[in-house]
Order: sequence, then C-alpha cells, then structure tokens
Amino acid sequence: MVPGVAGHLSGETRTPREIRDAVYLSTGDVGAKQSRFWLLLVISTVIATAGIISDSTATVIGAMIVAPLAIPIQGVGVAISAGEPRPLAQSSLMVVGAALVVVSLAALLALILPELKPLADNSQVTGRVSPTLVDLVAAAATGLAGAFAVARRDIADILPGVAIAISLVPPLAVVGVTAEAGDWSSALGALILFLTNVLAMIVVGVALYSGLGVLRPRQPDDTFRRRPVYAIIGVVGVLVVGALAASTYRTVQLEDWRSGATRVADAWARDNGDRLVQTRFQGDK
Repeated sequence: MVPGVAGHLSGETRTPREIRDAVYLSTGDVGAKQSRFWLLLVISTVIATAGIISDSTATVIGAMIVAPLAIPIQGVGVAISAGEPRPLAQSSLMVVGAALVVVSLAALLALILPELKPLADNSQVTGRVSPTLVDLVAAAATGLAGAFAVARRDIADILPGVAIAISLVPPLAVVGVTAEAGDWSSALGALILFLTNVLAMIVVGVALYSGLGVLRPRQPDDTFRRRPVYAIIGVVGVLVVGALAASTYRTVQLEDWRSGATRVADAWARDNGDRLVQTRFQGDK
C-alpha cells in the first residue's frame, strides 16, 4: 500500500474479496447478480428514454439512480488492477452488451412512443450531444468518488450522488433516440459522452485500486500482460480526448457566434420597440 495512505485508510478499506464481490457479476451468486443487473438496466433504460422524449429532467435523474451500469465498468478497473484476465474479459463484455441493449431498447421505444418535443429543442438531447473537455474532468472526479465508495466501507452512502453525476444510461438512450430519428451526428456526440464517462471511470479506478494496494491476483496468472491493456486504454483515450477537444472548440465557436448574434438582434429589437427572447443556432445558422 502507498506510504501514508495505509494508515489513513486503516480499518476503512474493504477486503479484496468484498471489492471483487461488489463489482464482479460473474462470480459468487451469479444468478442473483445478473438477474438484478439486467432487470434494473431495462427499467432504467425505459425511465431514461421516457424522460428524454418528454424532456423531463426529474425523470432522467430517476433513471440515473436506478441504472446499474457502473458496476461492470468498475469491475474492469478492479480486474486490471488485480491482473485478472478472465474477470476483465467478462466485465468488458458485460459493458458492451449492456450498452447495446440500452441503445436498441431506447431506439425501439422512440419508434413506439410519440415525440412530445422536437429533438432540436429537447434539453435532454441537446445537453448530451456536444460533450467537452469539461465533461471529462467532471467524469474523472465522479469516477474517483465512485471508486472510493467501492473501496471503502464508510462512504458507500455517496453512491446515489455518484450515480446521478456519472451519467451512463441517459447518453446511451440519447444515442438510440437520435439514431432512430436519423440524426447520426447527435448520436455520435452522445456516444462520445458515454465513452468519456467510461474511460474516466476505468482510469481513475485503476489508479485508486493500484494506489491502495489492496488487490492482488487470487492466483498469479503469467498470461496477463498489463502493457497491451494500458495501450488499448491509451489509444481510446487519445481518440476520446481528441473528439472532446474538437467538440469543445466547436462549442466555444458557436457560443461566440451566438453572443454576437444576440447583441445585433437585441439592438434591432430595442430600436423597434420589441424585446429579444432567445437566440440559438441550428447547424451553422
């Protein structure tokens, strides 16, 4: 364990067995774990999609609290830290499978349910299709809090707040809703937001669990090599950060344009005895 950290966390850190049991869905009581996971995932997807279509922030927050998707993502971080290839593969497949289920179910619900508000004016959509580097910083901090909640006994009560802050199911639901509408640009933006959150959770999780030094392979596995895993994370990280940097530049550019347009429109409105209500961009217009 890292010097100084051991004493500070003494008596509070969970045992390796407890940490594994909390995040591995393919060990222990597998039937109960997975049935609970998939049931809650479907429920949270339905809630999130309904909240997005109706543009209801409260409903989407409810979906965040119910959503269990953070568990296998944290399982990836634990498996990398402990050097366990089998749980790493199982947790990774669980994340990918769950993401596909959420996107597919959201698209199906978007096809069935009536559109209550145009997607271009829907704040639940527009707020998730243009992620920026600020979202990466927020995701990293939230992921760190989530990893602490798994690793320590005394702060597990922060998990509902972490679930709200680290948005996982809503971006995937937006991917499904916008893809069903044929808005592939928005679907890509929401997918990048999801990948940003996942990447941040894994990286800070690996750093925390490795720093605490509480995880060791249950059985040494000479076939596990961390370097290729870190290389994959690094490549994905570069791609995600690059996409976020481009989106951040675009967001700042559009805000500058909007501010300029607002000044001109406001002056024109005052000269004509009117009041400017709102200025927004659709594409570059």
